[in-house]
Order: sequence, then C-alpha cells, then structure tokens
Amino acid sequence: MNSMATSLQKLSVLLVIPSLCGLGLFSVVHAQNVNAQPQKVESQHMQKELIGPNLEPFAGAYKEISQIHTSYKERIIQAGDPTKSEALQEEANRKMSQAVTDHGLTIKDYNTIFQSIQNDPALKEEFMMVLNRTQ
Repeated sequence: MNSMATSLQKLSVLLVIPSLCGLGLFSVVHAQNVNAQPQKVESQHMQKELIGPNLEPFAGAYKEISQIHTSYKERIIQAGDPTKSEALQEEANRKMSQAVTDHGLTIKDYNTIFQSIQNDPALKEEFMMVLNRTQ
C-alpha cells in the first residue's frame, strides 16, 4: 500500500519537479548580490512575454492534465501491485507530457507558467477566467 501511495504522490507532482529545479537555479542567481536584481527583473519580463500568449494553451493543457490525473489516481490506488502501479504511473506521465506538447507548450514553459500562477494572485485570477471560458 505504501508503494501505491508513493506512486500516487509521483503522479501529483509530475510536471512540478522541473519547476523546482529551475527555482533552485534561480535561488543561486538570486543569492548573488550584485547581479540579482537585473536578472530578477529580466526573468519577470521574460515570464510575462511567455505567459501572455500562452495562457489559453496552458489552460487547455491544465484541464487535460487534471482529467488524466483524476482518471489514473484511482487506478493507481487500486492496482494492488507495485509493478502495475509503476506502469500506470509511467503511462499517466506520458499522457500528461503529451497533453502539454499537444497544446503547443514545452514542459519547461508549462512549469514556468504554473509557478507564476501560483505566485501571482492577479495572474491566478486571470487564469481562472480563461479556464472557465475553456470549459
């Protein structure tokens, strides 16, 4: 049962792991006192350029990933066999990755937008409006 919970947890964080790696790199850059501010401003500007035209494709991918997650969550829990759970996990991961690329995004861009939405209440509100329009 413990390995099934682990598989389920992996499913929950599929596309967040690359973002966390990116945040770690950003933290190293941010720790450099002299260069931190210009890079941070540049990074925010690049994120805005990325997010603007991609918010609608992101919403489509997000919706599809949520459906895949819901579909596989119960199957992974009920698999009863760690090998089967892992195979289902890998299948779900492939489908989630495909959902992102089918909407014209890279995994990295999807994660960047995801993190930005989590950290910016105004962007989160805008995203929710876009998401509601796509349903």
